[in-house]
Amino acid sequence: MKEKKYAYLTFAVILGFLIFRIFYIATTHYTLSQDEAYFWDWSRHPALSYYDMGPMIAWIIAFFTHLFPVSAFSVRLGAPVFAAMTAVVIYILTVDVTESSMLGFWVVLLFHIMPIGMAGGIIMTYYSPQVFFMSLMALFLWKLITDGRPWWWYLIGLTAGLGLLSHHMFIFFTAEVGLFVILSRNNRKWLRRKEPYLALLIELIVASPIVIWNATHDFVMFRHAIGMMSETKNISFTLFEYIGGQAGIEAGFFFLAVVYGLAVSGYRGIKFKDDKYLFLFCLSAPVILFIALLSIGGRTEPNWPVSGYITGSIAAVYVVYEKLRNGRHWFRVMVNAGLGLTVFLGVLVSVFAYYPSLMHDAGIYIPPQRDPTNRMYGWDTVGRQVSAELAQLPPGSFVATHEYGLNAELAFYVKGHPQVYEIPVIRRFSQYDFWNNFRAAKGRDAIYVGYAPIESQVSVLFNSVGPAQELTIKTRHTHEDRFTFYIYKCYGYKGTAKELATF
Repeated sequence: MKEKKYAYLTFAVILGFLIFRIFYIATTHYTLSQDEAYFWDWSRHPALSYYDMGPMIAWIIAFFTHLFPVSAFSVRLGAPVFAAMTAVVIYILTVDVTESSMLGFWVVLLFHIMPIGMAGGIIMTYYSPQVFFMSLMALFLWKLITDGRPWWWYLIGLTAGLGLLSHHMFIFFTAEVGLFVILSRNNRKWLRRKEPYLALLIELIVASPIVIWNATHDFVMFRHAIGMMSETKNISFTLFEYIGGQAGIEAGFFFLAVVYGLAVSGYRGIKFKDDKYLFLFCLSAPVILFIALLSIGGRTEPNWPVSGYITGSIAAVYVVYEKLRNGRHWFRVMVNAGLGLTVFLGVLVSVFAYYPSLMHDAGIYIPPQRDPTNRMYGWDTVGRQVSAELAQLPPGSFVATHEYGLNAELAFYVKGHPQVYEIPVIRRFSQYDFWNNFRAAKGRDAIYVGYAPIESQVSVLFNSVGPAQELTIKTRHTHEDRFTFYIYKCYGYKGTAKELATF
């Protein structure tokens, strides 16, 4: 009866968060993040893959924006839907591994209130499908471990292929499955069977759109991913920055529990040949440690190892609970206090993130430059201003920037969703380089938008440039500057020297 109670509580949590998040994205004041707008722009340019990532995120957004009118709501709708589906899979996996609906409830609750889970439930990025397919692959691998039927391998291959269409990190996740098989005394037999290799073939066939696209585009996506990981930073600082980022997205105390749970799982799994602990360790620790190594002198982001926290969270809850049942009084007090504080902080951060005006009411001040949501304000205002300026130019005039995120925001928020041109100077390569036809833009006027006064490298591409109009987005309560846009009317696009040579 107790187990049923926790099952009902779990699905009440999942359904409650799903309903709230759908309501929230329908009513929120947050405009699309730059990545969300960028992925939406992908969705209206159907392709087998894209410069930055595989096509899954574009396919999901295209589905919802065809189901409903194009809006920030329909772009984001996949986030709460995939978060709910992921929570269901995580609950089933946790109950199967731990044989406890109570532990399943706690893992699912923490999944929803951790900062990374909170953001992933309302902001649509490629991590939404990545985490879902990683959860599903982990569940199928566990089913293979427990009942041994070989056809589970084919489902593992299918989900790995769909995951690879979501994020190229799935190459590493596939290797984690291989690592488990190699280390597991009971499952090493599969290395002599055909099923794992057929699963790998299935993965490659499902993910073939990425391979085909890259083969016909000089493998730019893979070179871009390698380039991102090889960007250097101060070696003495980046590892601590990475660890701090992981503590931040996992609410501090729970991150420590994950580290402890994985350490114990790795020890028990390897020393005692226990497949349960080895499974939890192999599908989590390697990716977290790998990205930690990348952070030493390289560029990483806190959300990169997010899929590693699926079995990592289960390990944390499972191992700590085992210790709690048999631990001394002081340990039980410490764990209960830590859990209570973790839930409190998770809920508090979620409430303030969903409704930042409450921070002002509570007397909490965050400068705009330190506000992680700073760039999710004001894009609708910018879009209206640029639309008005564009209407004053001759028909056929275009909108231009030299930064892909700004490009994407204007493409979404300018009236009519025009194709925005990313001027090919002083910027990194992006997906817009495959879409923009600057030959067709020759001689046309434009509205140019930037975060700073127009650069000389940009102004020389036009016959003449009008004076700047400044548009500043301010905070709601303190009226501080969030950021300022510089908007220019530019006349007679000439193009770069390379373009002129081909005109």
